[in-house]
Amino acid sequence: MVNDRISSFDAFLECKDLSINDLLEKLLHSNSIIQYEAAKRLQFFQYKEIIDIIKNTLLTSRYSKHREIANFILGQIQEELSTTELKEIFSILIYSIQNDKSIKVKSSAISSLGHLFKKYNLGEEAFRTIENNISSIWNINRYSIIISIAFSSAYFPKRNYIKEYLIKNLNNKHHKIISWVLYGLKGKHYKSESIENLLIHKLSQFNEKSYIYNEIIAFLISISSKKVIPYIKKTLFTQSKIDDEIYTELKNNLSDEFAELRKKLLEEFK
Repeated sequence: MVNDRISSFDAFLECKDLSINDLLEKLLHSNSIIQYEAAKRLQFFQYKEIIDIIKNTLLTSRYSKHREIANFILGQIQEELSTTELKEIFSILIYSIQNDKSIKVKSSAISSLGHLFKKYNLGEEAFRTIENNISSIWNINRYSIIISIAFSSAYFPKRNYIKEYLIKNLNNKHHKIISWVLYGLKGKHYKSESIENLLIHKLSQFNEKSYIYNEIIAFLISISSKKVIPYIKKTLFTQSKIDDEIYTELKNNLSDEFAELRKKLLEEFK
């Protein structure tokens, strides 16, 4: 019987010395924790060594979990990929986005595109070649899709429609979605008065000790929002400890508007 309570570390140990065929067996017949550790291990093989099992076994599987993992593997292959290999991976990921009925498979493919743009700094030309083919994603209002897009948007080239998509999803009720949207906004230095005002308004909706409250303040500091200064003062003067993100952003913000607060921070929280 498969142990569903196995730790990620134990799963790593179980997979770290296995051959490609043995790792494939783990992907096909194990629980989710072992599957993903096996997938991570496969990412350290050369593309040409694993592409056949990805295309002919995982992507053709009737189980969406196998197709999801196939897309996951393709986004983070550790060996350097050639231009031809990248083009083939793009084709596979786009096909999954356009044709797979599983939201999780689509999400995995979107995240993998983000990882590829991050690792290879692909930029405008590469994005233009896929842009029209992934246009359907902006209209899918599903939790995992939004998170995947928010992550990938930090590495896709700047687009006004992507910025508007992120702003729209700042109104989401899920904290994790808001957190990843902030990641996307910060990654591409998207800022505007509407973003600033929306985030200031949202601060009143969250507990002052919650992680999302602190992430919003940290983001507002990163864009040098003067409107967040009263909230920072309250944090500095009423709390005995301060969130790491807020500390880092305030310490590194050298603008005159934050000089007094930065001094207070360094005096109180060394």
